[in-house]
Parts: sequence; C-alpha cells; structure tokens
Amino acid sequence: MNIARPAIAGAAAVAIAAGGWYAVSPSEEQATTISAAQSVEETSISEATTTPSSKTTTTTTQVEETTVVEVVEEDSTEPTLDDADIPTSEGSETTNDAIKRVKKLETAPKKPYGKDKDQRWFTDIDGIRGSEKLSVYSPAMERDIPVGVIRADVPDAPTVYLLNGAGGSEQDTDWIAQAWDVVNDVFKDRSVNVVIPMAGAFSYYIDWLYEPDTPYLQGKQLWSTFLGSELPDAIEPYLGAKKDKRAVVGFSMSATSALLLAEHNPGKYAAVGSFSGCAATSTGIPNGWVNLTVNRGGAKPEEMWGRAGSEYNRHNDALVNAEKLKGTKLYISSATGLFAESDTVGFLRKTRNMDFIQASANAQTLIVEGGVIEAAMNACTHDLLVKLKANDIPYNANLRATGTHSWRIWKEDLELAWKQTIKPALGV
Repeated sequence: MNIARPAIAGAAAVAIAAGGWYAVSPSEEQATTISAAQSVEETSISEATTTPSSKTTTTTTQVEETTVVEVVEEDSTEPTLDDADIPTSEGSETTNDAIKRVKKLETAPKKPYGKDKDQRWFTDIDGIRGSEKLSVYSPAMERDIPVGVIRADVPDAPTVYLLNGAGGSEQDTDWIAQAWDVVNDVFKDRSVNVVIPMAGAFSYYIDWLYEPDTPYLQGKQLWSTFLGSELPDAIEPYLGAKKDKRAVVGFSMSATSALLLAEHNPGKYAAVGSFSGCAATSTGIPNGWVNLTVNRGGAKPEEMWGRAGSEYNRHNDALVNAEKLKGTKLYISSATGLFAESDTVGFLRKTRNMDFIQASANAQTLIVEGGVIEAAMNACTHDLLVKLKANDIPYNANLRATGTHSWRIWKEDLELAWKQTIKPALGV
C-alpha cells in the first residue's frame, strides 16, 4: 500500500509535537534536543522573509576545531550486515567503450501509471538552449537510464549533476518539469555542463540489496554505482567535460543522496548542494521518514538496506558519515515550515493564474503538508550542522525563517548554491 504526503506530514507532526529528537548522539555526555525552529548558531540564520522577492542572507561558517562526536556508539549490540552482500562496482571500462553507452533518446519515457502518458520533461527541455535528451546504459542495472543534459558553451567545462526528488520525472516533479526556466537562468552563462538523471523515483539513489518489483521500482536498483561511476565515466567524455571537476545537487529525498554520493566518493565532488533534506537514515524518527518515502514507491526499506540500523543502513546514513565531507564545499538549507506569502491563496491566484478553489486547495497543501514536512527536515538539518561543526567542516547554511517543503524555496536555493558555493568551488 502506498502512503502519500499527508501520511508523511501526519507522522512528522507527531514527532514535532513531541519536541524534536536527539541531535548527533543519544549518549549522556552529548545529548542535545533541537526543536524544529531552533538555530544552531547565530551566523547561520537567514534573515526573516515576508515577501517572495526578499533575498535571504547566508553565511559561510568556518567552525572552530572541536572533539569529533560519534553518531552511534560502538558496543556489543551494534547491528551487522544482513545476509545479502553490499553491492560493489565492477570497475570502469575504457573511455571509448563508456562513450558508446550514451545514445540519443528518441521517444519520451512513460509514466509508471498511465503507460500512454509521456513524462513532461521530455518536451519541456526543448525550451532550453543546448539541451539534449539522452539515454545512458548502466551495466550494473542492465538497462538504459534517461538523462537530460544542458551542454556548456565552452570545452573542458565542469559538470553539475542535479538529482530529482522522491517522485522524480516519473511523477513530473523533476528539475525540468517544475523549474526548467530557473535551471536555464541559473546556468545561463553555460560555463558548466548540467546533467539530470531522469529515473530513480523513491530509490534514494543508493545501491539496493534486493530487487523490488513495483511500478516505480523494478529490477536492480544500483544508483550509487550508476551515479558515482557509470554515469560520469560515460557522459563526461561524451560532453568533452573537464575531468575531476564536478558538483552534485539534491532536494528533499535526493538531498540525502547528494551528501551520500560525496561521502562514498571522497574528493570526487568539489561541491554539494543539499536542500530540505534529512541526512540521518538509520535511527529513530529519520528512519521513519525513509520508510514513508520508499513506501510511496510500493517498496520497503528492508529491500534497500536490510533492517533498520544495520551496517549497510549506517553506510547509507549521511549523518553517520558526515566527517567524510571534509574538503567538499557545502551548501545546506532548510526552512522552519512556517508559511510564507508565496504559500497563500492570494499569491497563488496572482502568480499562477488559479481560480479561488484551485488556489485554496494548493495553499492548504503547502501550508499543512508542506509546512509540517519542512519543519521535520529543518530539525534534521540542524542535526547535520551540529555534526559538521563537531568535525570542523565549514559550510554555507541558509536557514529560512519561513518557507514550506515546496519548489519555490528550492528554486531560490539553486541560484544561491550556484553563486555562493558551487561556482567558486568549480572555478568558473
């Protein structure tokens, strides 16, 4: 049975009403509880925003060296890996062979439900100069993966990978279908290649232990292998991209995935953008968020990484492994979940040409569901910032006083992350 956003919001509301959860470690020495709206430090808080046009202020925080705090203490009850083996990559082929895995995508991918319906990004991307619709074969998953690309105007350019959220292109909630104009504008100077994988809904973009069989998730799900090696090994030579100069961005579900890609591949990504996500996955309430998200795709987290708290689950916990982000430039963001003007009926009617009934329904979804979910992600974000500070890892943090779990803030985040973190890190 699929669980939709209202269930996620309801579960989040219960957690938030309970007063938050432990930040970093539940040990007696380090126990700290952070509420959804509380800030970690003064210099990281964005200025309160009451209008959509207001600009938030973000600060690069160089933290002082402190004692490293472990997320989970080692003891005799430490979970071990389940019977299945951790997936491993078979290694990369030659550059020429890798390029051969890239092909033009001639027909639009279909939606899992309503097989006669094309995914929207396939036509929307045509409005972007330098765009291409491609497929990249994954040897690990034994199938072609659709990919949207925006070519740089210059040779030997870095590459920015944009990961979609939970519903992905399969539900028309991807970077192109929802924000093609912003993507086009942010990268208007075409100084980098932009690559957007258009598959992987509800997968968390990690390597699954087992093969699910649902309309959204069928066959091998080895996304860490694909995104971390197979895709860049093929697409970057195809684009004539600069070697070893790349960044990755994710929001909501893929905010976790972007962090994990950098942690699992130290030094591979110069910068990471992580918007409105929950780095933790293996403990308590955060593990419940994963359960609800994966269930929306008809699968169970046990198919992904075994039982909760297992060795492989912790391997895919971005909070547990946060120290591996040292040396990577970071842009981390979240909002409190309190609604902004852009979430109101009047604003939606004015800017999106909705009638009163449509605007009211959308506003209710944004304020109730989106607000509660974002508040939960805000608490997760504070936990991550605590861990980064404990490990002396600098970051740009944009903590909004208002904002819900919605595209409006992610569009703004893409622009801010590009200007403040990714562009300088890539040297363009």
